[in-house]
Parts: sequence; structure tokens; C-alpha cells
Amino acid sequence: MDDAVASPAVQSATSGQVPARHQARSGAPAGYEYDALVLDGGSRQALAAVRSLGKAGKRVVAAECFAECDPSLPVLSFRSRYCARTLVIPSFATDPGGFGAGIADFVGQHPTRAVFPGSDGSVSAVLPRRQQLAALGCRLVLPSDGVLDIANNKERTLDVAARLGIRPPASIPVGSLDELPAVVAKLGFPLVLKPTSSWPEHGRERLQAVEVINETEAAAAVSLILEAGNGVLAQEFAGGRREAVILFIADGEIAASLCYASLRTSPALGGASVLREVVPMPADLLDMSVRLATAMGIQGLCEVEFRRDLAGRPLLMEVNARLLGGIETARKAGIDFPLLMWQWAMGDPVTRIDSYRVGVRMRWLRGDMRWLLKNFHRTGRPDSMSRSRAAWTFAAEFWRTPHYDCLEFRDLGPMLAEWRTTLASIRKSVS
Repeated sequence: MDDAVASPAVQSATSGQVPARHQARSGAPAGYEYDALVLDGGSRQALAAVRSLGKAGKRVVAAECFAECDPSLPVLSFRSRYCARTLVIPSFATDPGGFGAGIADFVGQHPTRAVFPGSDGSVSAVLPRRQQLAALGCRLVLPSDGVLDIANNKERTLDVAARLGIRPPASIPVGSLDELPAVVAKLGFPLVLKPTSSWPEHGRERLQAVEVINETEAAAAVSLILEAGNGVLAQEFAGGRREAVILFIADGEIAASLCYASLRTSPALGGASVLREVVPMPADLLDMSVRLATAMGIQGLCEVEFRRDLAGRPLLMEVNARLLGGIETARKAGIDFPLLMWQWAMGDPVTRIDSYRVGVRMRWLRGDMRWLLKNFHRTGRPDSMSRSRAAWTFAAEFWRTPHYDCLEFRDLGPMLAEWRTTLASIRKSVS
């Protein structure tokens, strides 16, 4: 059963409530054709934003560039009843200039009040267009460029955290393969290797953190990241619970906050959360998150991710300041973060929310299936289970978890699209 918990970060509350039902579309204000352009339309966070804003009566356009999804398969947000128009633009992975130009051209031809990026790749590609969009009367719903320079770079984020006494896993930059033996001697195995940013300077695919258990794996991972034109950060492995604090900051005050635990991720080491549960706000994580976000100067939405070590001590992993994968879970727990982002972007009073429901458990079924398949090939590695235990854990979740990503009975189009993508994934895995 879901229970309500007060959010200790909120300093006051208002009587304003997020609309609970779909309202008649009033249309964008005079001079505007659309209210919002939501990027990364194939992602679950984009779908959550489209639904949130559409239910609030906004005219929403969903855009996709197919940098991270298959163009032969349906796009989640394109199938939503709350999507007023769809837009396909060049890939930010192969043509970041064309991606930004496509957004600016659309806004120039179809005046739009705000643009919501949903991934690190789209953030990087659209940032150079911020002033151009502003000249067109369009707000890019992100913190300032200076803040993003810190939040999107793991080394800079950790530098700020270190000054605040917020401890990450022991971390050492790796500039070349020649430096690797000394790093291994200090940190040992298993070892985590992270790119300093998710999207490489050279290359067309997202770079992700990996765990390595021997010298051969470590050398291969470092070479891959360096060849993509990115920096490498080596970190000690932390084997405890993953927790994330979502904050919404307006005028320097915390308007809303929520904490959830990622019970499973795919890839297993810090990938997308495929099973998560809303939990009471831990006092230690709240304090560190607020201090770090404040020191970085973040305004708007951000997520601070932690992983505890085996002794239960929280270690900082990263900070994201954009649409987040956990916002649909937060919406079911009573905090509609996309609507708060809209209020903030438009300069309207931001609704303060002083509590949320704990115990909300949500699953991304396709991602969990991928976790199960990959676990079968990872037995004995960090963050893995035996095959029998993994199969039982996966099956038992159908009885434990009532909420599924993409599933909304009044908006079934995205779920049908997700099922089609899932079937395609199954066929690919068995072929």
C-alpha cells in the first residue's frame, strides 16, 4: 500500500493542485501555435512530459531524431493522444548542427513557447541555439549554460562535491593506457570505468559506465572511451543500494523533492532504472543533494544520484538537470515535475508540494527483460544473480508491481508501441 510522506525540503505549501483529468485544449496564447516542443520523443521521460502537459491543456509537439531508437519502430510519444503534432529532426549523434537547426527552424515557422530536452545528447546539441530560440520568444527549459557545464561533466561535478565534503567513490582520472596499471594498483578490482560525459566527441553511440574485473577488460574499456574523444574516470565499486533524489528549485527554494530507489538497472551498473520504488526521504541524502544543487547554482529540475557502499554510507554518482527517467514514477507518487517545469519556464508561481506517496513501485518491462537476459551472461560478476534466482525474481515482480512504464489506460497508444518494440527486441535476441 502506498503511504504519504512529508518532504522535509519544502518550506511552505500552497493550495494549488495539479489537474487530475484531461482538460479541454485552450490552444497556445496569441502569437504562438504550440506551447511545448518535447525532444527525445521515443524516451519514457518525454512521454511522461507529453502526457503531463497535454493533460494540463497545453498543445504539445513531440520530436525524435532516432539517435537512440530504431526508426523502423513506433515512437512512444508520437502515439500519445496528448501529442498535437510530431516532428522528425536530424540525429544529434551524427549531425548535432542539423539537430539544433531543425529545432530552430520549426520554432521559427511554428512559434512555440518552450523546448524540453530529454537526454544529454539533445541538451548538448540544442544548447548553442539557446539565444536564437530566445529571440524567437521560446524558452529552453534548462538551467544556465554555466550550470550545465558542471552538471554534464562528471569531473567538474565531483570537484564541487569535494569542496562540500560530499564523498564520491574513490576516483582517479585516466588519461592514457600507460596510467592504467597505477590506477588498478590503487583501486583494485572490480573497477568502474566511466566516460566524463555520456555523448562522445567522436562516435555515434552513447558511452556508458562499465565494470571490469581484470586488466584485459580494463584496457579494452579505456581504449574505447579514449578513442571516442572522451575522458575516463576510474572509480571504486560500491555494492549497496542505488537511491536518487529529485529536486525542483525555484528562486533558490526547494518547491518539491522526492526520493526513489533503483532496485534493478540495465545495464546492471548504473544504467536505466528498470524497477524502482518511491521511498521516504533519507535525511543524509536530502542534505547533500540540496547543498550540492545550491552550490552548482541549479534552478529548475535536477536529480542527484547516489549509491551506498556495503557499510551503508552514501556515495555521489552524478547529477542530471533535465527531464528524467524517474518523473513518471514521481507523477504517480503525487509530484508532477513536468508541470512544475512549465510553471517555472513561463515565470508563473511554482506550485509547492510538501508530501508524496511512498511505496509506489514501477517497472519498465522491456528493460527488465533485457536485465534478465544480460544477467544470464553475467553470472558471477558484480551486481549479478544466479540464473535461477534471477528468473524467480523477474517472475515474482508481476505480483508485486502494479505500475508499468508507458501504461495508462486512457492513453494506450504508447503502450501498444512499447509492446511492438518489446516483441522486436525478443525476436532480435533469439535470432
